[in-house]
Amino acid sequence: MSASNPQHSDRAPGRIGVAAARAAAAAALCVASAAFWAGSTAGGVDGGTLKASLLGSDGASPGLFMAVCAALAMTAAILLPVAGAASSRGGRKPNRWLGLALLALVAGSHLPSASALVKVRPGGARMAQPGSLAAQRAAGMLGRRMRGGFTIPEDMGRTAHMASAAEVCKTCGVDPDVGLSEEEVVERQGVYGLNVLPSKKRVPLWKRFIDQFDDKMVKILLAAAGISVVFAATGEESEDHSFVEPAVIVSILLLNAAIGVWQESNAEKAIDALSSYNPDHAKVLRGGVVSIVEAKELVPGDIVEVSVGDKIPADLRIICTQSTTLSAEQAALTGEAAGVPKSVTWVADTLDADISAKENCLFSGTDLVYGKCHGVVMKSGADTEIGKIAKALTETEDTSSPLQDKLDAFGDFLTNIITVICAACWAINLPKFTKKGMALTGRDDNTWAVWGKGAMYFFKIAIVLAVAAIPEGLPAVVTISLALAMQTLARRNAIIRQLPAVETLGSVTVICSDKTGTLTKNEMTVQAIQTAEAQLDLTGVGYAPEGELCEDGRPLPADRVARVLTMFEGSVLCNDSGLGKNDNGHWEPVGYPTEVSLLTMGMKLGAKDWKGLKASKPRVAAVPFASEHKFMCCVHAHGPAQDHATPLFLHVKGAPDRLIPRCKDQVVGEKFDTLAPIDERYWQDQAARLSAKGLRVLAVCRADFQREDITSDMDADLILKAPQPFLTMIGLVAILDPPRPEAIEGVKVATKAGIVVKMITGDHPATATAIAKMLAIVPSDANDKDVSTFTGPQLDAMDDDALDSIVLNCNVFARASPENKIRIVKSLQRMGQVSSMTGDGVNDAPALKAANIGVAMGITGTDVSKEAAKMVLADDNFATIVVAVKEGRRVWDNLVKVLMYNIPVNFAQGLSVFFSQALKLETVPLTAIQVLYVNMVTSVTMGMMLSMEPPEGDIMALPPRKTTKKLFGKKVMWNCVFVSSCMVIAVIGTFQWSLVNNPESPENLAALTAEDISNRRAGGGPRSERIDRARGEAFNMLVFAEMAYALNCRYLRAPAITIKIFTENHWCWVAMGIATTLQLLLTYAPGVNTFFYNGPIDGMAWLRILGFSTVIFFIVEAEKILGPKYLMPAVRPIFDAIYSLVPEPLKLKRTQTAMQSVRFIATSASTMGMPHPNQPGHGNPCAPGGGEAHGFDHPVNQEASMAAPHLHRERSEASMVAPHLHRE
Repeated sequence: MSASNPQHSDRAPGRIGVAAARAAAAAALCVASAAFWAGSTAGGVDGGTLKASLLGSDGASPGLFMAVCAALAMTAAILLPVAGAASSRGGRKPNRWLGLALLALVAGSHLPSASALVKVRPGGARMAQPGSLAAQRAAGMLGRRMRGGFTIPEDMGRTAHMASAAEVCKTCGVDPDVGLSEEEVVERQGVYGLNVLPSKKRVPLWKRFIDQFDDKMVKILLAAAGISVVFAATGEESEDHSFVEPAVIVSILLLNAAIGVWQESNAEKAIDALSSYNPDHAKVLRGGVVSIVEAKELVPGDIVEVSVGDKIPADLRIICTQSTTLSAEQAALTGEAAGVPKSVTWVADTLDADISAKENCLFSGTDLVYGKCHGVVMKSGADTEIGKIAKALTETEDTSSPLQDKLDAFGDFLTNIITVICAACWAINLPKFTKKGMALTGRDDNTWAVWGKGAMYFFKIAIVLAVAAIPEGLPAVVTISLALAMQTLARRNAIIRQLPAVETLGSVTVICSDKTGTLTKNEMTVQAIQTAEAQLDLTGVGYAPEGELCEDGRPLPADRVARVLTMFEGSVLCNDSGLGKNDNGHWEPVGYPTEVSLLTMGMKLGAKDWKGLKASKPRVAAVPFASEHKFMCCVHAHGPAQDHATPLFLHVKGAPDRLIPRCKDQVVGEKFDTLAPIDERYWQDQAARLSAKGLRVLAVCRADFQREDITSDMDADLILKAPQPFLTMIGLVAILDPPRPEAIEGVKVATKAGIVVKMITGDHPATATAIAKMLAIVPSDANDKDVSTFTGPQLDAMDDDALDSIVLNCNVFARASPENKIRIVKSLQRMGQVSSMTGDGVNDAPALKAANIGVAMGITGTDVSKEAAKMVLADDNFATIVVAVKEGRRVWDNLVKVLMYNIPVNFAQGLSVFFSQALKLETVPLTAIQVLYVNMVTSVTMGMMLSMEPPEGDIMALPPRKTTKKLFGKKVMWNCVFVSSCMVIAVIGTFQWSLVNNPESPENLAALTAEDISNRRAGGGPRSERIDRARGEAFNMLVFAEMAYALNCRYLRAPAITIKIFTENHWCWVAMGIATTLQLLLTYAPGVNTFFYNGPIDGMAWLRILGFSTVIFFIVEAEKILGPKYLMPAVRPIFDAIYSLVPEPLKLKRTQTAMQSVRFIATSASTMGMPHPNQPGHGNPCAPGGGEAHGFDHPVNQEASMAAPHLHRERSEASMVAPHLHRE
């Protein structure tokens, strides 16, 4: 048969395999069914014998049930591939066999997880236990299959506000009158986990500490210290202080590592601060009983009760209210401090609405400030809005500062150079290893031991050279410089949280600022009053009642002001807020900012005692403001309220579009006794005109009222459902949060400095544009259509390429969400910009962390935003940012001065040792302990002095430095070569002069052995007064040459030969006095000079030292004048050739994006100060003279864009797909 039908023969084994797999799978299915039944029975509330036998007597230990399930899992794991393979070979579809095996796998793997998650409380109820997320989800899914449960949609958070309360409860599978059962809670906790915020796994402290040593320069210093310890321990060093050098090096490295760990620990506090926004407990309805549980145990579907003052424990959809008014404060998420009205009413057609638009939802981490309600949990834990922020914080990495990047690059470069020099110093002596070894050991044989002795001798010289060349004190100087700048900024209300951020401020090219409270005063101010005859402007800014009523810039007479007050007194009466002076004498608002601005208006018009006005006309009834009807109305008795003869008046204030149609007439001639029919078109046009200026417009109306119309259930229908209009239009009030005067000046200074200011606000585009014009962020005389303004929804529709194409040229972003902020920051960074971003809410934290400089508000900011930011404004003032930028530029200039001072000095030390070997001098002019002293004392002292230098000229008149500018550029490199050469000549010259003119006595010379002479050349060997005196002269020559050169470094761009060198920075002479005193102590104090290998020197030596130092000072000053014009053009090709030999990974490349950024900054600098004509009426409507002229550094309309096409990227494919996103 097999011969005649080989194909059939090949299938025979497959049939056997299929049959075996089928039988085994069926058996597994039977066992799985039994296990399912056992699990269901064992899961009963009453427990029972079966449960004890299956799960174990304690309800937790693995029993028969667990063993069966584990066996099923193993069996299914074997059957799964066998059944699939057998079915495939048999020519059959493997689906059902795979399905059977998979079912066994599910039963065997999920059921143990489910049982492991369940423990029995003493009372019989069950609670969820911690477990892996996969196990929890598996248990929850299994529970739904077993009980025929439901699935909550993933987009519940997006759609819950669009559905009715009953529909939401049905979707969540909960009866709002009963709540969830304990079993359902356990089941859902398995699916959704605990109601806690996500957190990132912390790096252990020891690992963070070890990571601080992952640096080339640090590794070289560690190696040098280790080798020095070995030399000292093995007797290679004969001096008593042989362990001092490695101890000093290690101490420096430990200090720097500790500072690094401290900074990283501060950066992690942002995530910790989020936990303060989660309440510990919540009041929840479960099984028909209200109880208090831990907030972390809440699950989607729970019915939660919240009252005034409670912190919301999860994202809730309001299902019923127990008060007429409901309000929540959502500043933690939106940044807006005003309470947001809430209701049960569903919101239609707002699928992607932002948080502010979801008026029937409460969000985790916010506060209920008024009312009481019930809500159903729609999202918990990481799925909540605040959970998304926590996740973004854990995923957002801190951006390194430009200084960190440049110091890292410089450290790598310097390490490579020093390594090459040390290797060269060791290699050039390679032929001398054997000879030197013979001299040191006294042996004549050419063995490896002798060769190794010579190799270690020259290796020791290379180590001394490395210690001499590496600037050990530079990290300390940089840290101290930044710390001093941090203290200076703290006195100016800018609190720096991370030291490198001080310098980063100096490289900022773009400042992205919030509007409310930063650019503006966050004090709503009435700007204008519109009557039936004219617009009246009200001067003054803020809540202080200081200002006057003007028409066309001229103050109104007192009698007319009194008439206007009588007209608009309803805005004071129909008002629930307050205003008064605090203990510091400042006006402090109480209540809603808009209402407080109306009180200020009343006080400016003459109602100084607004409380007395309210008392004289008491309130009888009121309908509070609500978002549904957008107005507030109050009934007031104009006299004693108890007297039924006292007339009653209804005062109303609210949205013009709601009140104008309800008016029958209007006041004419600013007198109540003169009325005319309402001119709806006129009032609608005036409201539109004022709104177009970015002003918030309120209509003020009133009407006679009858006592019999007052009812206990009076509501907005009093006006909305009146049979016919009955109100009298008084006028319109235009309100604006005005810009800070100092912010206007700050924008002017920033623009002059080539820094672009961008406003990112959640406000309306018209309001944002109006404020931007007042601040000169955009031209005050520009038409609104010419101002490039993008809204949050438009940004959401853009991809990254489209956003990159508009981000540089758009300075106003309105209706922006926190997600928009972080995208704008990353887009600016992709475009090569160094950006600063301001924020105050919890939702701003990811953007603050991602920005180069995150700036949080100190007054209105949340703890999370402050912890995520690198700088905190103690006064919430934009002008403080500009002050900080100026200080950052000063810090950068001073760091360059410190670097230009440190590097030549260190190279002079190292090269002095190198050339002493190359020239075969009798011994090295400087010892390691002297070098360490210079690095850690003299260099630090002079470096601190340079870090305190005042700004050199008007640094805010210069454009931001290029992001590609290197800390160790050609100028510093040339300065290093030139100055270090001068110092090496002076040090070796004075050293050799002293040795030649003070020869060794014949007796001492005869006593020296060949080994002593060799050790001397390495810096050791027998000491003598002659050598100590020569080293003392070389040591003092180095230090005083450094001090002379420090005077040169005080001025980078200007000559140091000026009277200002004596009048500016008195710390300079203090530092030099300290350094000089220490040098005298080290030279003449017995014991001290011996420790430092110094000897007393005579007057002629001091003349040579001071003479050489003076010559070095004037030579460097001459180079300042002649170098840029004559020397640099000659040496630049040499440095270019050297740079071409640098390996590609070490080069700093200028990408196309970086070059575009450079062109953008260059254009900004070339157009700064461009005048714009003053045109009255484009600034504050009350300002008679208009705003001042300011310069702008970016195109603001199409014509300017066409004139500067290099500022615009080519449109991406996304731009072509979505052309509506690009404003014409």
